[in-house]
Amino acid sequence: MPYIIYHLWHLRFPLYPTTSMTANHPSHCHPPATNRRGFIYGAAIGLAGGVGLGWQIPKWLQPTAEVAAPLGQAPLDVPGKTWALPGPYRGKVIEVQHSGVLETEQKEGYTRRNEAVVKSMVERGMKKLVGSDDATEAWRSFFSAGDRVGIKIVPVGKPDSISSFEVVRQVIAGLESAGVRRKDILVFDRYLTEFLACPYPDHLPEGVHYEASSVEYDALQVELSGQLASGDRKEKVTGYDRDIYREIPYCHPEHDPQDDRRYRSHLSHIIAHSVDKFISIPVLKDHRSAGITASLKNLSHGSVNNVARSHGSSPDIKPPLLGSNLNQCGTFIPAIVSLPTIREKAVLQIVDGIVATYEGGPGNWNKTFATWPYSSLLFATDPVAVDRVCWKIIDEQRLKEGWPTVSQMGLDGKTGMREVNGKLIHESFHMRQPHHIALAATLGLGEFDLRKIEHHPIKLA
Repeated sequence: MPYIIYHLWHLRFPLYPTTSMTANHPSHCHPPATNRRGFIYGAAIGLAGGVGLGWQIPKWLQPTAEVAAPLGQAPLDVPGKTWALPGPYRGKVIEVQHSGVLETEQKEGYTRRNEAVVKSMVERGMKKLVGSDDATEAWRSFFSAGDRVGIKIVPVGKPDSISSFEVVRQVIAGLESAGVRRKDILVFDRYLTEFLACPYPDHLPEGVHYEASSVEYDALQVELSGQLASGDRKEKVTGYDRDIYREIPYCHPEHDPQDDRRYRSHLSHIIAHSVDKFISIPVLKDHRSAGITASLKNLSHGSVNNVARSHGSSPDIKPPLLGSNLNQCGTFIPAIVSLPTIREKAVLQIVDGIVATYEGGPGNWNKTFATWPYSSLLFATDPVAVDRVCWKIIDEQRLKEGWPTVSQMGLDGKTGMREVNGKLIHESFHMRQPHHIALAATLGLGEFDLRKIEHHPIKLA
């Protein structure tokens, strides 16, 4: 851990000044050779994840000298920006709980949320966050007429542990109260197929638009159009910005070793160009690689391409041996969230914990996938602080259910095995990495220390 902190400190305060991202070389060319700053950046964001945790990156995942970080690497800080993460309410987390938010009626596995209750929860949370007696004024402190506002949702975890349709609608209502026009509201996600499968378009008010960055999941995902390799183009797919990216020295084992794009993750065109600000509505969940997935992971993996490289595995080792399934979420997540465009535009975090996941996240394809009715929403501008609170909530529920805490899980963890329905279920990766939250704090993205976090739980009923 000292090794990681040392290099992340120099990443935050580089020995050489950094500049805004520019297109220094075409995507089919190799970037320039390694320089001192590029080495520090690579060590901090990529290699520290392996060396600092006591295991070595295997040859099939090691970078070569000619793919070092380019001179145009984006800076980490966004000085002088009022809304830049962690935003105006560093370390402040408002949690609003209502026992009556879930109704008994279900449709295709989705439990209907009481919209009137959701409305009261959203209004109370927003007022408490900004210190106002009026919900409309609370929304106006973030947004105003003319703003183009995005809403990043999470469909993974369907049918029930998703960004609730009712929460999304009440957020839209709040934006409208602040003067934001429906035609300026864009609900978006990473993959169009997942967005449609929920299906979110059926639950959006008329006049609100939706888009996705890519058509569907693709482990390699280096084509910036976001379209299918077959050439069958889909509408509502925007792709990724060529000039805004993070280059981190690890890749998916199936990437072409001659393709230097394998080390880059480019920012969604939606965030880069279609919105002025956006609201993130992640879901309260554990996660088999990241430990937990809430605000920070929604901002990282939901915002860029080429994300599967953050948890690669060797194709030559079957079944996986201890430590053979690598996991780089610990460094990948803070590296991506530190992109200046994300830091400037991700102005509000509303974590949906109405139906939360304590094991097997993020989706029900995992045999141990399990949820519970937590019946809460959490409000913050600080993604680190709200994720630190979420981590605590998930661990508490796991212990109630007889599971180890998330940081103890993994192929290398002594308690990472559990028998389910007579079958021994094991983890997918060498270890879960909730410490991405702590590392994000070292990059100035928010407050990690629970003693300094103002967590205000409010129980409405």
